[in-house]
Amino acid sequence: MSWTALLFLLAMGQPPAARPDSIGEVRGRVIDAESRAPVAAAAVVVRGTRIGTLTGDDGRYVLSGVPAGRPTLVVSRVGYTPATREVTVATGERTTLDVALTAGGTQLTTVRVAAEATEREQFRLSAAPGVMTVRGETLKRVPVIGEPDVLRVVQLLPGVVATNDFTAGYNVRGGESDQNLVLLDGFPIYNPFHLGGLFGTFIDETVGEFELMPGGFPARYGTRLSSVLNVVPKAEARSGVHGAVGVSLLATTVSLGGTVRGSTSWNVAARRTYADRFVSVFTDNQLPYWFTDVQSHIRHRFSNGGTLSATAYWGSDVIDASLALFGDSSSAGGGRLAFDWGNSLLGVAYAQPLGARGTRWLGADSARIMQRLSSTGFGTTLDLGNGSLRFDNSLADRRAWGEVARWRGRHETLAGYEWSSYQLGFSATASAAGSDAILDVNNGPTAASVYVDHTVRGSRVLARVGLRGETVTGTGWQGLSPRASVKWFASRDLAFTVSGGRTTQWTPALRNEQAPVRVFDFWLVANRSTPVASAWQGIVGGERWFGASRFVRLETWLKDYDRLPVSNLFNDPDVRGDEFVETEGRSYGVDLLVRQLESQKLSGWLAYSYGVSWRDGPEGRFAPVQDRRHNLNVVTSYRPGGRFGYGARLGLGTGTPFTDVVGQLVRRRYDPLSNSFATQNVPVSREPIGGRRNGARFPLVQRLDLSVTLTRPGKRTWAPYLSLVNAYNARNVFTYIFDYTANPPTRTAFTQFPLLPTVGVTVTW
Repeated sequence: MSWTALLFLLAMGQPPAARPDSIGEVRGRVIDAESRAPVAAAAVVVRGTRIGTLTGDDGRYVLSGVPAGRPTLVVSRVGYTPATREVTVATGERTTLDVALTAGGTQLTTVRVAAEATEREQFRLSAAPGVMTVRGETLKRVPVIGEPDVLRVVQLLPGVVATNDFTAGYNVRGGESDQNLVLLDGFPIYNPFHLGGLFGTFIDETVGEFELMPGGFPARYGTRLSSVLNVVPKAEARSGVHGAVGVSLLATTVSLGGTVRGSTSWNVAARRTYADRFVSVFTDNQLPYWFTDVQSHIRHRFSNGGTLSATAYWGSDVIDASLALFGDSSSAGGGRLAFDWGNSLLGVAYAQPLGARGTRWLGADSARIMQRLSSTGFGTTLDLGNGSLRFDNSLADRRAWGEVARWRGRHETLAGYEWSSYQLGFSATASAAGSDAILDVNNGPTAASVYVDHTVRGSRVLARVGLRGETVTGTGWQGLSPRASVKWFASRDLAFTVSGGRTTQWTPALRNEQAPVRVFDFWLVANRSTPVASAWQGIVGGERWFGASRFVRLETWLKDYDRLPVSNLFNDPDVRGDEFVETEGRSYGVDLLVRQLESQKLSGWLAYSYGVSWRDGPEGRFAPVQDRRHNLNVVTSYRPGGRFGYGARLGLGTGTPFTDVVGQLVRRRYDPLSNSFATQNVPVSREPIGGRRNGARFPLVQRLDLSVTLTRPGKRTWAPYLSLVNAYNARNVFTYIFDYTANPPTRTAFTQFPLLPTVGVTVTW
């Protein structure tokens, strides 16, 4: 925004309220008086009111809600002499006024403007509790594993638990990892992980910011129990073509973007790992694995204020090798191991502010309609030896989401619908043996939701109430999910929030949560045998700001789960419908966040969480693997003002539960000829005997990560970086291996990440 425009906008007084039946619309074009070229970013305001706008790159502007009569328009732009024009506005009519500005000098006094931080605006205007926003630049300041990763940073936020170093997955406030709704620009992605869950799929150069809602989210969000993570793509505001090339130990990334005529922004990025090549430098063993990502985003702003955007993503992970490499084979000659999985997404969104007629029909000061259409796909294939055993899973989600937003005075109302058509495939075959399918499931349900959400912003109280109605075909289930949140401002900088509501989920992932690493997920959709899960949750908290860039937030929370599907560890392969058992459960805890925003040299946050979780299954009560009682993360970034920037992360947490091995059963071979058990030169089969489910806990875990970045600005900005993960080489236990053949029996610990250096460089222009 130009300085002159800003001064005019600040100088405008509060207008008297105009009746909806006494307003009109003014539109036109601002041009240079000499060259007749359009003048972009010129301020056009109605004198004596707060009605104003800026011209686009084509010089066009639209003013809605202009009082009928003969108001005066003031048009200004740095480098031009301000112009005033009187215009006649008739009720309900559209008036056209073009203005030519004459070039001239403008002398300004020193003005310092500090935009309000997103977090501060969220504090003032939203009743949603616990929301955490992280900008894309912050990703680069956190020490990295391989390269900057959205999901690795999410793990460092309050209320979030990562069960070990080897997964970028996360659990929010006691929930399972498949209970998190992950959105890319508002469109869902089901399995946003690479390398067996070690890395996330989001390319850091394309990320503008991300927002995590750990609970208490509005009625417009559904289909998940625990949290909403929305990753917003970066919008390149500069004209021409700009980009970045990033090279790390993990992958090479290329991204390009720009703006065309000030109204169309675009970006595209691609990434390819060379983990297979990197491993070969250190060992003769092959790693026949690679992944590829491609992501793009385009957004166009029309002269009438409407915006049309499209987002696309495609990612693929591939393992392709001869089984002979692993010293085992399920088919003669070695056979092939084929294992691949990936996501695809194509989404289109259109948002349009309503004109005077539509706004008047809704009885509003302003209004907007939004429509989104998307097609999301996830698929995985595991082939053990040329078809000797093959697993396939695919899930296609075609979704439509529409919404009408209405603003009147202090009231905001959102009303919308969401409709999804699913196509699920899940099969296990052994074609090499010529047998029929071991398992073959195909399902095509649909889900429909409608919701309304109303917010009232008073001087001391901010309240939001909503209701979401949902149904899923083939389940015989319908549900209502009420949600409410109230924020009371004790002062300008201190507020207390109470929030509660119900969430539901009908797309569970078939996984063994006991496994320390999540290699891949099989996604299912609820049916007569797979229940629709639900959770009631309540949150009470307070937030205190100290100045414009520092705050403290403390929240307590409670979640009760009902009909929660958990993988049945004893299911019968010949029986359909026993893949899950239903459990109930509870999670509760306290989250503390102390944050210094990035406006200062020293920034970062301290996140501490205390949480307790338990589930009631057929075998009794047990703690889920994400039940980490104490979890502390301290993230800091120091930028003293020179070329160097420094980052650090200290993590400390109590151990997560696991099922201990308390003994070993030896199975010997019986020889009927000698009526005895063979004991010599015969392989002995040993079977571990487990104790109480998750009755033991790993030791405390700790890790210090450090990073340094050197930035060399210029026509091309070079930014090499070095990260040290686990800088003092802490021996954090990953899992135990038991050996009961020794006397006494032994237990060997396998550790998580050792001291792990990472280097890389990013070049931007």
